[in-house]
Amino acid sequence: MRFTLTGLAFALAVAAPAHAQDVWDDPGGIETEWTGEVAVVLAPDADEPALFLVEGGFSANYVFENGVEAGFRGSAGFQLDHPERAGFSGIYGPGQPDMGPAGAWSGLARGPGGEDTGARAAVETAYIYVEGGYGEARAGLDQGAAARFFEGAPVLMRHAALANPALDPAGRVLARTDHDLTGPALKVSYSTPRILGIRAGASFTPEANQRGLDRDPERGLGGAPGPRIENASEVAVNLSRRLPRSGVRLRAAAAWSGADVSFATPGLYDTVETWSAGGSAEFSSFAFGASWLGSDNGFAGGGGDYSALSVAARLTLGKVDAGIEYARAEDEGISAESDAWGIIFARKINDSLRIAGGWQSLDTTYTRNPAPLPLRTGDKTDGIVIEITLSR
Repeated sequence: MRFTLTGLAFALAVAAPAHAQDVWDDPGGIETEWTGEVAVVLAPDADEPALFLVEGGFSANYVFENGVEAGFRGSAGFQLDHPERAGFSGIYGPGQPDMGPAGAWSGLARGPGGEDTGARAAVETAYIYVEGGYGEARAGLDQGAAARFFEGAPVLMRHAALANPALDPAGRVLARTDHDLTGPALKVSYSTPRILGIRAGASFTPEANQRGLDRDPERGLGGAPGPRIENASEVAVNLSRRLPRSGVRLRAAAAWSGADVSFATPGLYDTVETWSAGGSAEFSSFAFGASWLGSDNGFAGGGGDYSALSVAARLTLGKVDAGIEYARAEDEGISAESDAWGIIFARKINDSLRIAGGWQSLDTTYTRNPAPLPLRTGDKTDGIVIEITLSR
């Protein structure tokens, strides 16, 4: 069924412009592009003082005489994240005697002990697309519309921020607002053309079973299988517009996703529903923004809701950017809540090299702990974080 959906979506997209046939004699040829990035995160006071990622991408496209573009995009990565929180999901906080269920959205659980995950590699995207006056259709391994249309605060740490981090040296970041429910699983998507700065999109994922570096929908924790996410639908709308008189750039997005959730134990999960919104305003030397996400985490009967908020501001002082960031999150499924803040400075050395560094503080509280643990415990992590990025 998955391959049937893929083929159907691509065929419909190609067929939309009825006069798109017989144009392969166009002398323009196929255009290709390679991209790559290497990032290292250093945090001397954290659990993991050094983490890294390597990412690469390839794209090829052909533009027909009528302006329709068809092509392929793919990317893959290799990453060393915190061994207990690789890809954000994992066993969180102080251990408890028995293994608890993981949230279908958050991927977090409480259990007797953490994991020890090493460096991992994954294919992040591999999809075909057709784009023209009627919008864009995609089919293959890709993010869903909710994650692709995400807009949020102007954070300076591209990979180790206090919300949505690819690398988490402390292993304690709880805030995630980027609305990536299905990861890079096989899906079909459609996006409208951008009209007056507004674009809408939708995605359908039959089965979220593809493991990615920053989202693993089917990851098991503590040797126990995780919940299965199936028949996932996503809709999103995005705004990107520059005001002509002031020159201010406004960005905003809102999204919804829903999916069926199943597990070996009947009655534990039902369906997962998630909402998100975010936006930013960018002036000549100042920018600020925020993003929010809320999810029921898929638990039947409620009681395991997840919510997160991220707020940040950035000020450009000559060649240096200075920023402040705040993030708050609560996961009722693991009985944890977190407040985090950071002050970061960043500078682009040249077209390829960028360095960011500053101070981050994370304060987590765990509640409703089972005996013999105290009913309420906490954990605080402070320290310097440095991020070095080399890209092309």
